[in-house]
Amino acid sequence: MSGIKSIQERAGRSTSSERSNSGSIRKEMWLRDGDQAFIIPVATGDDNDPFLEEYWMHTFRDENTFKSVLSGPDGPLGVVPPDSKPQHRFAFWSYVTEVFHSERRVDSWESITGPSGKTMFKEVVNDFRILPLTFGRGNYIWNQLVDVYNDWGFLNKGVVRVRRTGAGLDTTYTITATTKEDEIPESAYSTVGDLQSVKEYMMETYSESSTPSAEPNASVPKSATSLDSDDDDVDLPF
Repeated sequence: MSGIKSIQERAGRSTSSERSNSGSIRKEMWLRDGDQAFIIPVATGDDNDPFLEEYWMHTFRDENTFKSVLSGPDGPLGVVPPDSKPQHRFAFWSYVTEVFHSERRVDSWESITGPSGKTMFKEVVNDFRILPLTFGRGNYIWNQLVDVYNDWGFLNKGVVRVRRTGAGLDTTYTITATTKEDEIPESAYSTVGDLQSVKEYMMETYSESSTPSAEPNASVPKSATSLDSDDDDVDLPF
């Protein structure tokens, strides 16, 4: 389990070239180009915080499908293409209140026009989600979360806005503290203790075993191709 301080120390030394399979319900939140999510972090960012974790993930393409396998200290915890390199990521639990989308993909999303005249589509979530992100070039995404932690003293003090802009190599994320005063409802807050740690969730969702595969090429489809994980903004579906 990790906090802001310990992950920050390792992030300064790490590069992206270092080193669900259980069928359970996925709890991650993926943003697309133009999406803005308003979240209340459950993670505090303090040492030994079970709701914030860094990890390494192999992601590869099999025809039109992306697959991900968690990497352990000694290698991938499942089968991956032989040239696959893990990507450095972090994730944390949050209570997501709402997400604003640039296009309507669900009929029930409310249309809202802002002061500039731009129309967004509001999705009400009001549920706990894990937000997984890459560290970004020069750790720029991670450093924005550290800034929130340093300004507030802990992450779960208020509402944070996470915005994704662009796609592929042009993808950028911004993480900023807001003055919104939303709070986690008491009925939901009372269930925080039931949430898995991020580490447990990732192990359950993205590993095929607790030890590296003895046959790393076994069961890998011939059509599978590794993604260049040296580029943190490769066009992944998340």
